[in-house]
Amino acid sequence: MGPFAGLQGGAVAGLLVHQLEIEGAKLGLGFPASVSVEFLRPTGPGVLQTTCEVTRKGRRVSVLSGTVIDDGKVSARASVVFITKTEIGSIEPIPRMALAPDTLPVLPNRKAPHGGPWMMDNFETRRSEDGIAWFRYTDDIVEGVTPLARILGPADWTHGIGRPSQPRLADPNVNLQIAITHFPEGPDIGIRSNTTWMSSGIGLGSGTLLDRNGPFGQVMMSVALTPFG
Repeated sequence: MGPFAGLQGGAVAGLLVHQLEIEGAKLGLGFPASVSVEFLRPTGPGVLQTTCEVTRKGRRVSVLSGTVIDDGKVSARASVVFITKTEIGSIEPIPRMALAPDTLPVLPNRKAPHGGPWMMDNFETRRSEDGIAWFRYTDDIVEGVTPLARILGPADWTHGIGRPSQPRLADPNVNLQIAITHFPEGPDIGIRSNTTWMSSGIGLGSGTLLDRNGPFGQVMMSVALTPFG
């Protein structure tokens, strides 16, 4: 579960993107460089169905799209862009960093607002002095989870990591967008987050995705701020 009604967005997105990645591998479409997910309605626990269709199949760039169906209704949809790799020798490799998240202490588990089990129970979390929040799965979203799908669980918390201290505001994100240059190395996924809250009730979450060697992608989402009571 997530903190609000329905399953956590990263779990819903991860399930769908896992299936799209598997199909992309079967078709030989290349590297899954970006994903855009829209959460159309809360997804409840139970039996879920996923769909997949080829939106475009090109020599260099291809797109697969799909939906999550819950109780006969589409609750989420996603598109994954695949790019076939090509070597460009004139570009220098990005210098590697040494962030060592495994040396940081594990933080106490956060409890769900609803008092039940939730997606955060699937992570060990750590935080570095420079503000990076680190996530390490204790249980995967699905068995044999694919690399891009694995990123979505932590990434969906980006706006919550930098959430302003306003306890009477719910902050559900309505979408999730990720672009990466390569898959993260090691078990830890880090997020350096930033948020913007507007009096109109529109919020924005964004962040840099990191592994132990440095940045590997970006994440962004829109947030529908909702007052409690």
